[in-house]
Amino acid sequence: MKTETFDSQIDLDEPKAKPGRLQLARAGSLRCAIPAAEVSAIIAWQPPAPLPNAPQSVLGVVSVHGSMFTVLDLAELTSENSAVEETARLIIALRGDEQLAIAVDELGGEIELVREEVTGERKEGLIAGTLNRNNEEVSILNLKELFSTAIQGRERRRRRF
Repeated sequence: MKTETFDSQIDLDEPKAKPGRLQLARAGSLRCAIPAAEVSAIIAWQPPAPLPNAPQSVLGVVSVHGSMFTVLDLAELTSENSAVEETARLIIALRGDEQLAIAVDELGGEIELVREEVTGERKEGLIAGTLNRNNEEVSILNLKELFSTAIQGRERRRRRF
């Protein structure tokens, strides 16, 4: 079985970068794109087990293929209207050491990133840029900022010896 590999992060600053594939999704009113190479698994919605004293954007944890993932409310993180408990139908588990997942309402297809379709680029924050496809704006997520945006300045507990 041959699988294609893509860069784990889409570099919008590199004009000669190979185009990457993006997974489209919707969370609340936010239409977003996630680098497809960063998607570990997509599973049906299951209510996350809540975490005590977690920020509102952290829904809890779920088991995905035997590993525990912290589920984040993407609509809450991006200040979109969020009603996750009523609308979320899928959980997208992401690759990486932080074992994060995002709750989404709807899954779109995978698309090839075309540099000319990127209309807005940002250097910082959760949104890396804006893709204009079929007269619709799609926010490209910067997954490197996902955890820090979810924590919102809260410091993780440290072990004391």
